[in-house]
Amino acid sequence: MGALDTDNRYSGVTAREKLYGYLERQPAGAHTAELVGLLFQGAGSDPELGPRIVHRLLADDPNFMFDVATGMWALRACEALKVPLERGRYVVVDLETIGGRPGPGTITEIGAYRMEGPRMTESFATLVRPRGPISPFVTRLTSITNEMVADAPPIERVLPAFRDFLGDAVMVAHNAQFDFAFLDFEFRRVFGMGLKNPVLCTLRLSRRFAPSLRRRRLDALAEHFGLSTEGRHRGLGDARMAAELLSIFLDAAAQSGINRVDRLIDLHSRGAAGRRIERHLPPEAIAALPAAPGVYLMRNERGDLLYSGKARRLRERVGSYFNSAIGANAKTADLVSHVYAVDTRVTPSALDAALLEARLIRELKPPYNRMLKGMAQAYFVRLDLMDAFPRLKLSTKLSVRRGVMQLGPFVGRGGVDRAVRALGRILGLRTCGGKLAPEAGFSPCIYGQMGHCAMPCNLSVDEDAYGARVRRAVEFLRGRVGPLLGELARAREQAARAMRFEEAARFQRELESLTTLAARAERLSRVVTENNLIIVVGAGESTLAHVVLSGRLALSRPLADAADACAVAEFVAANYESYRARPVMRDELDAMAIVARWLLEREAADGRLVHLRGPILDPAALSPPAGKAEPAETSSP
Repeated sequence: MGALDTDNRYSGVTAREKLYGYLERQPAGAHTAELVGLLFQGAGSDPELGPRIVHRLLADDPNFMFDVATGMWALRACEALKVPLERGRYVVVDLETIGGRPGPGTITEIGAYRMEGPRMTESFATLVRPRGPISPFVTRLTSITNEMVADAPPIERVLPAFRDFLGDAVMVAHNAQFDFAFLDFEFRRVFGMGLKNPVLCTLRLSRRFAPSLRRRRLDALAEHFGLSTEGRHRGLGDARMAAELLSIFLDAAAQSGINRVDRLIDLHSRGAAGRRIERHLPPEAIAALPAAPGVYLMRNERGDLLYSGKARRLRERVGSYFNSAIGANAKTADLVSHVYAVDTRVTPSALDAALLEARLIRELKPPYNRMLKGMAQAYFVRLDLMDAFPRLKLSTKLSVRRGVMQLGPFVGRGGVDRAVRALGRILGLRTCGGKLAPEAGFSPCIYGQMGHCAMPCNLSVDEDAYGARVRRAVEFLRGRVGPLLGELARAREQAARAMRFEEAARFQRELESLTTLAARAERLSRVVTENNLIIVVGAGESTLAHVVLSGRLALSRPLADAADACAVAEFVAANYESYRARPVMRDELDAMAIVARWLLEREAADGRLVHLRGPILDPAALSPPAGKAEPAETSSP
């Protein structure tokens, strides 16, 4: 059996503190055996030893209480939560802010209702003067203008009154993670201590008690339950809707047998698999993480690496594991329950974070990276131009073969798959796999019989005629979409005039699919293997240049001075043509996919692109224009 440390120290905190933190998150209490498992690595051969140690440790501490009837330990402070739902005290809150991330003075309005069980009793509402301006977008959304908050009190004056209004009640909000993050940030900044109230989220409660609903926005839920949506996107209006939803969910919880506040919070603290989420990383440790891009490494109690991930903003990403664990799947819940420490490595950009993450996973092989998906699946449209009869297909992997045209990445399969099928059907490209050996008497597949394929398999078209169809597909994928979309539009109109409405509807669906594909392809930089550019990230002494030649990450080099810029230009001149001439190597694929995805998802502040039109690069193009912030894109002559 694993022994308890002789001085009762356990990963930087005492064993009693460890149990206190665990029971603080489980107001309904926990059995002695559960606490024994928290302190010991194994049960050992003496089943009575662990319970005896727990009783000796906690029996004389006034913070803990033991219920002999149930055999459960709980915190004395949680006793106030052991009341029926209809006698519980709740404060339902909604915030309006100037942005999506917590920061000093980012709250513009607080609206809240105090509730005694399902009944609203008092309200709290105030505008707050933020430290920064309110953007036109936020004004359109909330109707709160800069003029409206000009004379409002700052958050430092508002927060003490709100803290008194909140008291020790259960805090409730719709998408409570958002409101909690902003309030917890300001509580720490103003009072030196984070928000300690128990939390319920009406969004997550809707998943429990209205699982069949697909739309779970606050107004959508209000409309579903027949509630008024007056005052939407204002603090008090949204708080009222959330309070009315809470009343409905309290009734649903009671009908399902959950009749006490502590038991509802306990249910709320369970993951998707129904297990409790054990959080060993204190909020202070998460709050101390940098807000910069980088890589985080999650470690267990012994310091072993469990999981490595990348983040555009480290503090926000790591916090999402612990703040959002209620809705986590079983594997993520298991990971969170084993994390005791998180190391971070700050990088100049999100691109460098993704590249470093891939290298660390490849070298260190963290066990949970094999179990958890790092990101949504990405797809590439592929056309093998070395085949005499190319097939248009969708693939999750880049190919190393020469002459393969690859466009992407496209995140999400549905829309792009429909578009690829439509493009292949319109142009008569084959869908069957393998190499063709055409024979005049060959019986075509069902797609050929339906007219969806030009049937090169039985010599209905020869190689030259099929090649003309392939060239039209290549032109479309390279951005010359007008001719094909025009033909589809004319075919749709002709079918409609002839009253062939089902055929016209099919043409319309194909037109919509291909228009969407064209728009998504246009947002990509260009065909993956034709990317020739330099990505400049960071600033000052941390500036880096990533040279991408024929889609491959050919060089990453600091740009500390003019000599570095000249060295990059010399590298491009020496390697531009050689990268075009040689095929993709297998060890280049990961970086290719990472760069392609970053180009798709990048934000304006992520870095500057210098497109290469040939092997000649002016080193000055790597420096930002004098007196300006780095622009989004630059072209090199």
